Amino acid sequence: MCAGKKVALLLSPLLLLFSVAANAENCVKVGLGASTAAIVSGRITTHHKLPKDSEGRTGDGPWLILDQPLLLGWDECGKWRKIAILPGGEKMEEEAEAQIAQLRKWNNQHVTIDGKLGRFGSGLVSPSIFIEITTIKKD
Repeated sequence: MCAGKKVALLLSPLLLLFSVAANAENCVKVGLGASTAAIVSGRITTHHKLPKDSEGRTGDGPWLILDQPLLLGWDECGKWRKIAILPGGEKMEEEAEAQIAQLRKWNNQHVTIDGKLGRFGSGLVSPSIFIEITTIKKD
């Protein structure tokens, strides 16, 4: 019985290594200059709190609480449960502000967004991942 437990303990690091390696292959790299096309869904929120004693800062929102966390990164991968929502395309300032105002009205509503994933240049912005809207549909 003791030998069986030793085998399980010896195999568990190998299973962990295999699991990490499998997830690393599915990680989407998000660069500063290049964006990645994506379709995501989730619930819009206008509230985002930083962890206590955080040196980070947050934008004005809105944000998307994702139905399924995204495995994204640039140097290292991480699971992202919440991302910022930005107006997409070459909109005039008034059009972009109107789109953000509409999104704020949809607080707690479920949406599907087709857009481009990107990241903010500063590591202090939370969350540092955003989606730039191409199309959005309220479910």
